[in-house]
Amino acid sequence: MLRSMSRESLKKVREIALRRGLWFKFLSKFERAAIDLTIKVVKEVKSMQLMLVLARIVTKIGLALKRMSLRVKAMEVGRPLAQRIAEIAVRLGNKEAWKWAQDPSFIMYLGISWLNTSPIFRYPTS
Repeated sequence: MLRSMSRESLKKVREIALRRGLWFKFLSKFERAAIDLTIKVVKEVKSMQLMLVLARIVTKIGLALKRMSLRVKAMEVGRPLAQRIAEIAVRLGNKEAWKWAQDPSFIMYLGISWLNTSPIFRYPTS
């Protein structure tokens, strides 16, 4: 369990969330206000109830950060692309191509390639 939560630690969390584009995308107005007001008013959080509320918000940001990592994003994007390519290859006669859809290296390659392609030229993944 959390022992203490300081103004500085909340500032760091807010800064990371803002830089990664999570602040407005994943947090409600109430959650953003709770962190902002705590930063402005409190040096060290002593209320267990406030600490629990803030801990839930910080956990939510942490999960969003994890979800938005490049590796996870590349795997999410690459998996449907690998399945589509494998299906086409099987239809064209390559009987071993079905394995491509489960190959993590191939999925990662396709995902990173897609993410690095300009949005103008991207083929839709779904």
